[in-house]
Amino acid sequence: MKRAAATLLWATVAIFIAGANQEAFAIPPLVAGDVPTADKGGAELFLGTRHQRTGDLEREIPFIELVLGVSAWQELTVEAPYLSLTPAQSSVRTGFGDVVVGTKMVFLREAERRPGVALSVEAKLNNGDSRQGLGSGAVDYELRLRSQKTLGRFTALGNVGHTFVGTPVIDGVRQERRDTWFFAVGQEYRVAEKTKFVSELYWRNSDIPGEAATFAGDVGFKQELRSGLQVQAAVGKSLRSGSLAEPQLRIYVGVKLAFPVSRVVSS
Repeated sequence: MKRAAATLLWATVAIFIAGANQEAFAIPPLVAGDVPTADKGGAELFLGTRHQRTGDLEREIPFIELVLGVSAWQELTVEAPYLSLTPAQSSVRTGFGDVVVGTKMVFLREAERRPGVALSVEAKLNNGDSRQGLGSGAVDYELRLRSQKTLGRFTALGNVGHTFVGTPVIDGVRQERRDTWFFAVGQEYRVAEKTKFVSELYWRNSDIPGEAATFAGDVGFKQELRSGLQVQAAVGKSLRSGSLAEPQLRIYVGVKLAFPVSRVVSS
């Protein structure tokens, strides 16, 4: 089963591999990640678009993430963007971004008197065109500890992450980079049977020495339309004075599709 699941994952990677610098994005619509994994033998497909404005306007068209449940406590993920960058004084640049592959493992399941705890490991590959701004020019690895606790309609989320940032060499010039830390707190509140209000605050230091750290927030919702189909959206921005750090604006709109793949995985 594990071999077949891994084969399916890498086949999916091969379909999307081609492309840019991006944050590991957790499960949409938030930047903070949750604890539960996809059901064993099941898959979750996230399709959407994310607009993010910094000094330039960056669009992902579309944002694609596939999550495959390989056991009761582990899932595999692959994430691929198609980017459209609009620099302030240059022509539009488009192309596939750096693909992210990873896994999430639950070490402690949530219970009445304890939170759930999981660890995710992600690798951002170096397949984008860094000279065009469509890739970071190096492979990065992120470790993230996730926790969550539900009390009635309210679910609290917490993340602590560390990214080992690779050193890119662009046009023969070694670019100075440093590792980054990530901290986030978030919440989900069930306002109706099929509707959740979500929000978060997160902080990340810049991988470029001397640049300001990110401190930002998002608000959004998740709306279940039917079993296995959910609409999601979020909007957010930097909370620093004068938007000193990215993002000046972040918008995500997409859908989540959940479906069984037991026959594929066990074949």
